[in-house]
Amino acid sequence: MSMNGQPMAYAGPPFGQPQGYMPVAAAGDEYGPPQPSYMGPPEGQLSPGMEGSPSSSYGGSPDGSYGEMGSGTHAQYADMSDMDYQQFTEGAGKTGASGSPKDSLQRIDPDSGVGPRRCTDLVCVMLFVLYMVAMLIFLTVVKNGSVDGRAYSDVRRLTHGMDFEARLCGVDDGVEEKPFVFWCRDNPSEKEFNTVPSKLNLHHPVCISECPKLSQGSQLGPNQVECLMRAQGNGPPPDYAIQPVPNIPGGQLGSVQNYFLMFREETVYATTYDSELLAGRYCVPTNEALKAEVLGGPLNLGERLQKGVGSFQDCWTVMFFTVLATVALSFLYVWVVVSLKDAGVNIVSFVLVLMHIFLLLVSIFCFLAVSYGRPIFGTEQYMDYNLFFRRSSPDQAKVESMICGAVFLLMSFNACTFYTNVNHDTEEMHELTEAAYAALLKLRSLFWIPPLLAIAKFFTMWMVCYNFMTLCSVGIFDDYRIIVEGEPYAGMSKHFYFDPWMWLGIAIYLLGCLWILEIWTSLGQFVISWCSVIFYFTEKDDEEKVAIPVAAWKALWIAARYHTGSIMLGAFGIWFFRIFRMAAWIWSESLPHKSSKCGSFVPLSLLNPVIQAIGKCFDSCLGDKEKRGSQAGSWQEGDSIYQQYSKDAYQDVTIRSQHFWQAKEKAQKYISSQPQVKKYTGKCRPSTFIGVMAIAIAGFLISYIIMNHSGVNDPAKSNFIQDPLMVSAVAFFLCGSIAYDFCALYDHLADSLLYCFAYNRKVNKKTIDKFVPEEIQEMIGKEVIESSKKPSYGYHGRARPEMFVSTWLKQGQHTFGGWSLSGGEHGEHHQVSDAVQ
Repeated sequence: MSMNGQPMAYAGPPFGQPQGYMPVAAAGDEYGPPQPSYMGPPEGQLSPGMEGSPSSSYGGSPDGSYGEMGSGTHAQYADMSDMDYQQFTEGAGKTGASGSPKDSLQRIDPDSGVGPRRCTDLVCVMLFVLYMVAMLIFLTVVKNGSVDGRAYSDVRRLTHGMDFEARLCGVDDGVEEKPFVFWCRDNPSEKEFNTVPSKLNLHHPVCISECPKLSQGSQLGPNQVECLMRAQGNGPPPDYAIQPVPNIPGGQLGSVQNYFLMFREETVYATTYDSELLAGRYCVPTNEALKAEVLGGPLNLGERLQKGVGSFQDCWTVMFFTVLATVALSFLYVWVVVSLKDAGVNIVSFVLVLMHIFLLLVSIFCFLAVSYGRPIFGTEQYMDYNLFFRRSSPDQAKVESMICGAVFLLMSFNACTFYTNVNHDTEEMHELTEAAYAALLKLRSLFWIPPLLAIAKFFTMWMVCYNFMTLCSVGIFDDYRIIVEGEPYAGMSKHFYFDPWMWLGIAIYLLGCLWILEIWTSLGQFVISWCSVIFYFTEKDDEEKVAIPVAAWKALWIAARYHTGSIMLGAFGIWFFRIFRMAAWIWSESLPHKSSKCGSFVPLSLLNPVIQAIGKCFDSCLGDKEKRGSQAGSWQEGDSIYQQYSKDAYQDVTIRSQHFWQAKEKAQKYISSQPQVKKYTGKCRPSTFIGVMAIAIAGFLISYIIMNHSGVNDPAKSNFIQDPLMVSAVAFFLCGSIAYDFCALYDHLADSLLYCFAYNRKVNKKTIDKFVPEEIQEMIGKEVIESSKKPSYGYHGRARPEMFVSTWLKQGQHTFGGWSLSGGEHGEHHQVSDAVQ
């Protein structure tokens, strides 16, 4: 490169920018004097980065493709319909406020087309800050609010039961040593402990120190407890309903009619009965009929779900070890996929087969609830193994088990048919993982990003769940529980009930929590996109890419400084549209068809005729695979909002520093413009789907086993977790999200490298050999890359500029105009032209 006829040394690109990326020099340098609006060089003068021929002048490209940034044309930038991006082509020769070269504006790199950094989607940052401030105010008001002198929220209401005076068992004064809830006999005249209560007083529970239990002929627990009997009035027996006292004449003090109520509330000592501990806090009858009354009344499904939220108070030690196990499993899975090559693909298929077998066995186990486990299990043994029988009445447990069995059977079926459908993608998947592995070896700092995101997601989930407990514990106390003819009256009993107005706040809070968690995922996707761009657009050294050891840390800095808004905007909706993309993909890929097969292994290949026969039935009922693919294609096309609002937009944000909303459309256009890129993009999705599901299931099992079979979850301890199933369900989603970040190391990285190639080919085909990695080159095919270098001209608007008469007229005007200038100016003009050439 020369400047004013003198060589100018180039020390390399700024840190974090691709090779060939150069800042625009200050005023008075090779770009000429400052201009108010840079609409191209003066007539007859060539712009920097041009080839020195009339064919490279502004207004055309060698092959007529739009955006040929290697020629530096302003008109081609305009073809992008991006005025925001175009501004970087108009800053040549301008300086910053200080007027020093250090503050001068940067321009788009002519070789790669990568634009300089600028802040994007700042409005979204402000909206996020406003949302966070509003949520902090909302949570502060909820936590510190009170109603009638009583706290509006208290998370202990979720972890402890209440007696008939609305006192927290084991917490409030008078019941500090009585942590368990018990429902008394409705008839205190029943004095025998062994006698099954004829009826329970479900409206007035009491606190006791331990659950009464009959063990080996001896009674354990209190013999008698003080119970509040239901209010009785002057009505007929046996209900003794409360009624107004009749026949009381008026007349006193001018009254016309007197209205009196007479009722009695009293506490009596009632004999206990045989019971068992449920959820670590409730003593329920061992009698199945009475237990069903309790589980259908005061401990109904909604009440148990609300109380189960209290399990998030003390589960985070278990959750932390689960996350550590998830990180280890995720690293192992990624290493197997990307480093073992063909064996990795086979191992992924093996994992999918294991998932199918596991889910099938679980579904069969759930369906055995119809016969209470027979003939495989004994009745008591099966009811002890089946979680639903521990938590629900027998009839309700059957229904829940059947629903769960149907879900697991469907998942098992999908795993099986999914395996039969992904065999045809193994070759493309292997090529992509090989390309991603080669890039990861040069970008080793990327391996630190998923563990850091796992830690961030763990603490974010902790904060989210803890505040969610606060919102679920709000409520109001009712002192007027005796209702006579529609009018409430105060008595001895009190009742706490959840404030239904809080549902709106909970919905807004949960949407915001999904947004926050997805921000970490989007941050990881952006970092991978940035590193892939840096890796791709770094010139090869002896036909090999050089290592970039700290690219991931630089990407984090770039993300925080410039593109936080785009990451937040993407995170706001990517999770939502991902549901539709996954649904369309599963519909087209997870159902068997006439060409389905179990692979080439001899034991599995014997099943191919059976699978294909089943596939033909599906084809006849639901349409063949091509038809299902076309039905799902409307959601997978590049012009669909479901496909555009995805992680692919971060690639355009990274390269062109564009706002997310414009980038999402442009990214899909670049992908769709290259058939080979479109063919390979997303081929690693099956491997990612399998890994996420397998590791999520592993996280569910690990957390549940720790809580139920390690002895750490003791009801006698204050950190007792009363609903391990709810905690394990949260662990399932958290571990799946963490696994997704690890799988993105090869899935999104491979897609990003393909995108960089598509962008490189669309923008500046001449530099493909300089940048394209060897693995991508072999995948795409050298013949495709070689053909991209040959110019092709259309009939209209795609010819070289010198083929038009107007180009020669302008050059003639320039020549004759130069003769009229003085010799000094004329000589200076030639000097600049020679320097550019």
